[in-house]
Amino acid sequence: MAKTVKSASKKKSPPPKTVPTFEPRFLLPNYWGIWLGIGLLRILNVAPLGWKASIGKTLGKLMSKLSSKRKRLVMANIQLCFPEKSPVEQQKIVTEHFESLGLSLMEMGFVWWGDHKKNHAHAKEREMVRFIGQENLFAAQQQGKGVLILAPHFTTLELTGLFVSFLTNYHAVYRPHDNPLMDYLIAKGRAIAFSDGRHVAPLSNANTRQMLKVLKAGESMTFLPDQRYRAKGHVVVPFFNHNTKSNPATSKLAKITQCTVVPTFTRRIKPFQYQVEFLPPLDHFPSGDDYADTLRLHKLYETEIRKNPEQYLWVHNRWDLKMK
Repeated sequence: MAKTVKSASKKKSPPPKTVPTFEPRFLLPNYWGIWLGIGLLRILNVAPLGWKASIGKTLGKLMSKLSSKRKRLVMANIQLCFPEKSPVEQQKIVTEHFESLGLSLMEMGFVWWGDHKKNHAHAKEREMVRFIGQENLFAAQQQGKGVLILAPHFTTLELTGLFVSFLTNYHAVYRPHDNPLMDYLIAKGRAIAFSDGRHVAPLSNANTRQMLKVLKAGESMTFLPDQRYRAKGHVVVPFFNHNTKSNPATSKLAKITQCTVVPTFTRRIKPFQYQVEFLPPLDHFPSGDDYADTLRLHKLYETEIRKNPEQYLWVHNRWDLKMK
């Protein structure tokens, strides 16, 4: 296993963000449903791995039956992106995608309550992952600049941050949940107790100032910019040959901070066995053209998605499709 490294920068690192605090209102009846669901996942987390795989896939199938609108959205996305595939092949991806979503619930347990929480340096979860191209990440960090670890929205999302933490210290960026209890639970669950004693919670994607501080200080940061972006400043760029409103933030962060961008992909080889691949840092990035930069990133994502199409997050309405 590769040794954990720190950023090569000599600049003073920004202070770590602490885990959010519990609020008494979270005990009110309107939050009991969430506690029930989280409690069930907590219980399932102690099941044997073989059981977890079966339970996860079963939960995924149940989700597809209970949420017909989501299932229609997934099918519409698959038909849009893979028109060359037969209806049978498209349906197979849809079915396997919901199984992948179910497995992601089981994977969440490893992140939120895993052995790494109390024993990060020797966590059992380290045996679940094989790294490819980690030298690309380390070489980028040795330049003394910030490193943006670009990780698109695959169903293995929860695990990506945990696995990266086995190689290096970093700051994660996430979109805060609209429900305050879920936001508290997600931030607490994704907080990493690094081997050097730092305890760091994820940064809100709205906290641009802190993100800039992290990168300017020569720190590493994970970033997920591939979902629909309708806010001011969006660019309309093809993704799977269909125009969609996209976030040019990767280019802007790289331009302002002079950070290095390292595309990173997590693949589920089989239930609870994974690969994390770090591609070479992007050269000549940013180019000065947000459209060209975003299109370049989209092509990278497309190449990876085609390898394991069922593992991408198709329940997101990336193309603003009108669903009934």
